[in-house]
Amino acid sequence: MEQASILELVRYALGGVAVLIGLVFMLGGTLGVLRFPDFYTRLHAARVSDAVGATILVLGLALCAADGATMLRLLLLAALIAALGPTLSHLLANAAHAAGLAPTVGRYTAPRPGAKPPESRQ
Repeated sequence: MEQASILELVRYALGGVAVLIGLVFMLGGTLGVLRFPDFYTRLHAARVSDAVGATILVLGLALCAADGATMLRLLLLAALIAALGPTLSHLLANAAHAAGLAPTVGRYTAPRPGAKPPESRQ
């Protein structure tokens, strides 16, 4: 094999690893959205992991790009995703707070399947 094909193979391998790492981050955010108790913690899980995961995923795609113009566009898209993630998260949390949505206070215990709900105090 010649030198250029080996470097191209390494580039594709690194790009594939970056895409897989980005997908793992995004899967973690999805699990957080399904598991956490209120809007604010779900928003944190979704936005942080998805912003990081999507940025890494797009960087991996940029490594696998066929030409320089496509790579540049993907790098600009990664920068845009990295910049807009925290901004959109802040806007959503601010709108929820302004609408009066309160976060869960105190210790949260997840409901157990088949368990009776606790009796309310009167």
